[in-house]
Amino acid sequence: MKTLNGKTRLAFLAFFGSHILATLCIDMQAFLGQSQFVTYPQVLQDLLSWYCDLFHDQLMKPPQYDNWFRAIVCCEIIFQLPFFFVACYMIWNSTLTTSTATDTGIDTPTSESRSTYTAGSGWFKSACMVYGTHTATTLIPILACHIFDNEGATVIQKVGVVSIYLPYLIFPLWLVYIACANENIFGERERQQNSTKKKS
Repeated sequence: MKTLNGKTRLAFLAFFGSHILATLCIDMQAFLGQSQFVTYPQVLQDLLSWYCDLFHDQLMKPPQYDNWFRAIVCCEIIFQLPFFFVACYMIWNSTLTTSTATDTGIDTPTSESRSTYTAGSGWFKSACMVYGTHTATTLIPILACHIFDNEGATVIQKVGVVSIYLPYLIFPLWLVYIACANENIFGERERQQNSTKKKS
């Protein structure tokens, strides 16, 4: 859990992959739903309305949205969405190179795996820290509104909507912890050293 390896890597891959769908299909409606130039499919509009009614999510309930919330969604679209694709590529690529090296027994890393490892201690690590801190910060007022200002919602609805938003706070904070606690977020060098010791 201290590096993007094993089950932790798969968890983040699933998180970012699902976040792409959530942003494109649901969250963007809060920013583009009122646009005269963009019309979302009726099935996605109905899905959003059903979710808002079920969990009493007043922030996402169409057609009117608070400007501060739309600003946060705008940041999600402009800054976070591109990072989701980059993160999926980096994590998936790292998974492939690691499994290939393990199955074949080759200790010499390929140029692709070397590039991934370098990014894990360089630009991608920095991008993870920026994304994590930014996202966690935006979730604080959102969660506060659902907990303290969500009038008319039952306790079960509040627990439900907070449970839905909570992973978007936990995973970014988790990513910041991984980036701060490790020289390389993939931890591949340590794994390769341990593998070499076992073979010897």
